Amino acid sequence: MVMELLGESLEDLFKECNRKFSVKTVCMVGLQILDRFEFIHKKNIIHRDIKADNFVIGLEDKSHIIYVLDFGLSKKYRSGKNKQHIKMSVKKKLTGTARYASINALKGCEQSRRDDLEAISYLLLYFLRGVLPWQGIRVHKHEDRYKKILKKKMETTAEDLCQGFPEQFKDFVNYTRNLQFEEDPDYTYLNNLLISVLEKDKLTYDFFFDWVKEKPVINDDIAIKRYVLREKLNEKEKQKIEEEKGKDEEDKNSQIMNINKEDESINKTVDIMKNLSIENEEEKPEENEGKKEKEMESKFDGVDKSKCYIF
Repeated sequence: MVMELLGESLEDLFKECNRKFSVKTVCMVGLQILDRFEFIHKKNIIHRDIKADNFVIGLEDKSHIIYVLDFGLSKKYRSGKNKQHIKMSVKKKLTGTARYASINALKGCEQSRRDDLEAISYLLLYFLRGVLPWQGIRVHKHEDRYKKILKKKMETTAEDLCQGFPEQFKDFVNYTRNLQFEEDPDYTYLNNLLISVLEKDKLTYDFFFDWVKEKPVINDDIAIKRYVLREKLNEKEKQKIEEEKGKDEEDKNSQIMNINKEDESINKTVDIMKNLSIENEEEKPEENEGKKEKEMESKFDGVDKSKCYIF
């Protein structure tokens, strides 16, 4: 089997940068990681072992690309044929790295896409902060360590975890923590959170990471536009949705108008029928008189009417 030769891991690069990444680098890294996991999840797979050691950069002209490694603990979360999602189960042993594992994974719940994304949120905060609040806990047994890490994670709010950093990171953590087991994550929303940080601070997605000594000349215009224009593309999608809603409302209004027209025609028909019945009733006495005259005439058939006297 032939594999592509790759470069250093993000953990190694993190150490080279004195265990701190800038907001810009974290956003650019986060956008690429989200792209990778959106692709992985579409292939019906969850990774289950998010950590800095499992992300590496490419070499030479691919040094701006971040790759995902180590699928040894990965698992299918749904069927590739009918898209049937796996069922929730509990009392499971932790799979993955406790430092980045989600709260539900530490509780012993079956993992799904939400757990990958929550782990990514902790990874990004690790790069920003340099250390996470639940690091450095010392215990004799692994199980006791997991319990203490779980307790600390549950006690640490997103506000406390992201204090001093753009509020979009708080929204990122809260969103991933609140995802349901089978829920389809909104990857565009998470991407746009990171893009909004770059835009607010007037930063450009230029692949100029903290570990890069000289600003690279990247000919990958498609990759750059992919992140810069995502917000604008999302706005176009929203406009399309609004236009479709407008069309639906127009269709509903036209249907209502048609129903009203039908009601009007029915009412007119009813009025006409009523008028006809009244006219018929009015015509009945005259018809009766005509019948009587005809009966009288029939009685005098064969009689010479000139000899009859009228009293």
